[in-house]
Amino acid sequence: MREHSVRLLGVLILVVGGYAAATAMALQSHPPEPHRHTEGQALENPMEPTADSKATGRQRYVFMCRDCHGNTGLGDGDMAHAGGDVPDFTDDSWLHGSSDGEIFLVIKEGVSADMQPYADRINDEDLWHLVNYLKTLQR
Repeated sequence: MREHSVRLLGVLILVVGGYAAATAMALQSHPPEPHRHTEGQALENPMEPTADSKATGRQRYVFMCRDCHGNTGLGDGDMAHAGGDVPDFTDDSWLHGSSDGEIFLVIKEGVSADMQPYADRINDEDLWHLVNYLKTLQR
């Protein structure tokens, strides 16, 4: 019985490790140069950029994004100092496109080992509120 459990554990480790490696490879294969996402450009933000929407988005930002992207979106959060290239949301250069839909997809699906998917951490409605808030950070 113990031998069977050890084998099963070994198989589980291989499966989980393989999935993690495949996910990391897929995220790292995302183009590092500025580009657009056609599928994101086709998405329309269903949330009007009202004061309430932006306030909700700011709350999500504080809890989920600030550690890397910083208090004001400069890309200077505490976690950013550990390495990696954290985008500055205050400039006019959006690496993965600047439309609401493109920003939505970057957050939802992730684009790198540093910016992993948030699809299982934040629902779509709150994601759209977050997009509305992020747009307020641009100069």
